[in-house]
Amino acid sequence: MGYVKFLGTAGARFVVTRQLRYSAGTWIELGGMQLLLDPGPGTLLRLRKSRPPLDPTKLDAIILSHKHLDHSTDVNIVVEAMADGGYKKRGALLAPADALEGDDPVVLRYVRPFLERIETWQAGCEYAVGEVRIRPVSHSHGTVESYGLVLDSPEGRVGFVTDARFNPTLADNYAGCDLLVLNVVLKDWRPDVDHLCLPEAGEVIAVVKPRLAVLTHFGTTMLRGNPRGLAAGLAESLGTEVIAAADGLTVEATQWT
Repeated sequence: MGYVKFLGTAGARFVVTRQLRYSAGTWIELGGMQLLLDPGPGTLLRLRKSRPPLDPTKLDAIILSHKHLDHSTDVNIVVEAMADGGYKKRGALLAPADALEGDDPVVLRYVRPFLERIETWQAGCEYAVGEVRIRPVSHSHGTVESYGLVLDSPEGRVGFVTDARFNPTLADNYAGCDLLVLNVVLKDWRPDVDHLCLPEAGEVIAVVKPRLAVLTHFGTTMLRGNPRGLAAGLAESLGTEVIAAADGLTVEATQWT
């Protein structure tokens, strides 16, 4: 059976730069495939320090939702590690075009030949890694290309509502998700921040009605507010199981199937 392991749950610059939570992204096993989403600062270390340790040479794909540093800093070293130091051409990279092109690409040209394939996200298209089908969802998030993700697999449908400015139709893109993971940086709404706040996350969960919702990618206001307690409050008000991720948390597929 599959699982989702939260190597890090830090969101926003202050939590990341102070390492109040780790910023190592999310390891996903679905359909026998090993995927790594958003390898931020410290990912390679957290892979090796995980219990049990996670081996990047077993990865089938690395996925970037967008190129901001808290999501992409370790992408190059993890590509090299996936390719066994660059000696084995293997694995896929799925990323926004601006992570590879333009004035500020984050994926070095040096590591690109180590990959078997590179694909750039286009909304409305579908991508496959083994039996896992991945559909990107275009998000509004500052000036960078940013995408949420819907993964269809033998273990069901898993959605990642990554960094995004809320809009009334956001939830529609995640219909049918059994597990819904939401990046929730803010406890309360702020007009100048392109991230979901807790009440907006609640609105998305209420529409999607997943079997399990997991909150992650916390900013300082969420940490001060106690993520576990805030998630419990949402669960009570929505009648849906909602939990807050902690660094190292593993959610087994049996919890959403």
